[in-house]
Amino acid sequence: MLFCLLFLAYKAFFYFDHKSEEKEIAENIHITRLTPDEIAVIEEGDFILRRGFGFFSDYISKNLNDSLIDVTHAGIIVRRDGILHVIHSLSSDVTNIDGLQIQTLDEFLKYSAPGKIIITRSKNCPPETRHKIAMLAESYLEKKVPFDHNGNFDDCNELFCTELIWQILEKDLHCVMLPTEAKARKDFFYSMTPMYNTDYFDIKINQYVPAK
Repeated sequence: MLFCLLFLAYKAFFYFDHKSEEKEIAENIHITRLTPDEIAVIEEGDFILRRGFGFFSDYISKNLNDSLIDVTHAGIIVRRDGILHVIHSLSSDVTNIDGLQIQTLDEFLKYSAPGKIIITRSKNCPPETRHKIAMLAESYLEKKVPFDHNGNFDDCNELFCTELIWQILEKDLHCVMLPTEAKARKDFFYSMTPMYNTDYFDIKINQYVPAK
């Protein structure tokens, strides 16, 4: 009985979270998220961070960041037929697909709060490496890798959004060195802050920094 009540409460939370998200998307639908000049900066293999809508995003924004930046989700930029897309991982609690999925950049941006976007690029990353990042993202998408509901960040059979990025950079391409001690590694993976840490990335666009 208790399990049933907890399950219903869990489902009710995400139902109302989805309704909250839909309302905020509709209210912000006509606001431009990235200008043409900003879009021109973006390359395949870049990473996009956004601050989403809804109660769950509110929780992530407050608890998984440690600065004025409050991003809640991340994806990888790929180019298909000349059009920018985003490959990212989401739970079936918040979308119809569990795990890896792809959207056009325009569609992905609808779910971003205005003025809350960061584009990063892996440090010392030439075009050929960025292409490899994009192709690896496509390969995980093709495998239909499910969302990592258990947070097992050292198992590539399931991946949450930032885990996908670190899987590619650390384990597939071996181009970053991440913490190896158990607690430090857990703290690293259960945070959004490494995704805009300039030890790992060049920041190409940061809407959190006022324009000069």
